[in-house]
Amino acid sequence: MSENLLEQRYGVGTTRRKDRVFAIIIGSIALVAFLVWALIFTIDDAQKIGTRDVGFTVNDEFSTEVVFEVTRQPGQKVICDVQVLSQSYAVVGFKTIAVEPSGNRSVVVSTAVNTTELGTTGLVDSCR
Repeated sequence: MSENLLEQRYGVGTTRRKDRVFAIIIGSIALVAFLVWALIFTIDDAQKIGTRDVGFTVNDEFSTEVVFEVTRQPGQKVICDVQVLSQSYAVVGFKTIAVEPSGNRSVVVSTAVNTTELGTTGLVDSCR
């Protein structure tokens, strides 16, 4: 089939050069916008504070040892709220502690929390 026949039957047979250049420009702008967006969220995620509960030990009716890991920027001071819960999920112990800055991104922290009754679990509520 000749190109003339295609043009007669379907209109313009090939994509015009201007249309192709326009599509490449729009695609490039979309790619750059996506990369900027991804970079912003990657930097934002790197600055977030993360916690992971490692374990707990119920010492007695009035004390529970809570062990957790904090991940943050090296050298950043963090304040964490630790709580101990009873079997009915009521807060029976609460403590706010300061995690001092260090050169490491992650540190494991252990703290004793005084309780009003026997606790069944200990965990990190939040860090800031």
